[in-house]
Amino acid sequence: MPIDFAIALPIVLWIALRLTFPAGPYEMDHGNGAAKGTFFPLLILYQVFFYVIAGLGLGGAFWNWNYDENMWPSVFLRAAAFYALLLNGLLLCWYEGYLHTRYPGPARPAASNYTLNRYAANMALAFSSLVLFFAGAIWAAREMAK
Repeated sequence: MPIDFAIALPIVLWIALRLTFPAGPYEMDHGNGAAKGTFFPLLILYQVFFYVIAGLGLGGAFWNWNYDENMWPSVFLRAAAFYALLLNGLLLCWYEGYLHTRYPGPARPAASNYTLNRYAANMALAFSSLVLFFAGAIWAAREMAK
């Protein structure tokens, strides 16, 4: 079933990434604490990109749901939009937490709280969103071409 694939993809990717990546520690900012806030411009770019994926995924799902009998491309597109929005929310939340724990005040930087689990979750959600978006878009285009 395609819905099983859409649900299992980020979980399987997270497990695979969790087992293959080194233990860490991981940093969000560049320079190991010497360059506070350097991830912020990348965060904006990631968020814009994945908001576009979410918007196009929901628009494509709505269009496919209304104009085609096959609902599975719509499921893939909605799952892509959900994972893109989840990634945006988690990335922002984790970066805020990272800033508060890594740079607690005028003292020297503290240890990073950006763990391997969080890094693997970000990668798994991003890759799942992209794979499901392109799979759903290609599937919907093939269905419309028939």
